[in-house]
Amino acid sequence: MTLVLTLMTALSSSAKCDWSTLKLQQWNQRNLYKWYVSGQVLDDTCVDYMFMVYDFQTKKVDTVESFRGICEVQFNKKGKYKMYLKVWNKCEKCDTALYREVNIIYFPNCKYVYNLKSTDGKCLDSMVGEMTLGPWIKGDTCWQWYSYIWNGPMLDSLDKKTFQTMSDYDLWMYYDFNDSDMVWYEGPTNSARLIKYKFPHKGNYLVATQWYNKCLDQDTFFFTRISYDCTTSGTQTIIKSEPKLTGMYDMMGRPVKHARENEITIFVYSDGSTRKVFKK
Repeated sequence: MTLVLTLMTALSSSAKCDWSTLKLQQWNQRNLYKWYVSGQVLDDTCVDYMFMVYDFQTKKVDTVESFRGICEVQFNKKGKYKMYLKVWNKCEKCDTALYREVNIIYFPNCKYVYNLKSTDGKCLDSMVGEMTLGPWIKGDTCWQWYSYIWNGPMLDSLDKKTFQTMSDYDLWMYYDFNDSDMVWYEGPTNSARLIKYKFPHKGNYLVATQWYNKCLDQDTFFFTRISYDCTTSGTQTIIKSEPKLTGMYDMMGRPVKHARENEITIFVYSDGSTRKVFKK
């Protein structure tokens, strides 16, 4: 966890208010940020405060709840943000503001590719996926990799269409990094890049892959949504892939590399079928 202590002397809008004891402290671990406000001035029953977050991308301001001076925000989308702490004295009619900027940056070459597979020949009931190394280069010891999967009542309460189409930002209320709905967690070593998981039951599964630079204390996330809804029955459905071309031959049975003009070429496929083609 990174701890940043910030002592900020705020300028009052009125000489009647002294904000010199006001402090704003910041902690952050990956994309989870916490702020703590303290100071003797807060002992005054006339003084109150409010935390707000400004999103530079959407240009919107949201009020953030706090408890005993602590405000916690998890940023799930890359971009630039500003945390405001507004403090006012309702008796003396004066106020001030403290702020901290947060940059959740994007790292290039970060990709996550996965396939769904069947373990029983009936349903695509498991996944195998792999994260790229991202911006890592040989000899760089700053990079760490994390992978997570969540599934629980909150995620399963969403219908498939809503779950698949809602924004990453809107998903924040359906999971967190430490809740009991986490069914997979690996990191920070290279082994976290490979995810092999069998879905135990129907539902919505949220997969998060994280590339973290511990030297810069910056990271990026990819979110993948998988809705597993296969219902097994006595009827087995097998999806056959298209047969692949395994060879080409002339009418004498000799192999050829390509179809010849004004001749019949026999195409042989992986399922044993053949096809005669006459090229003019």
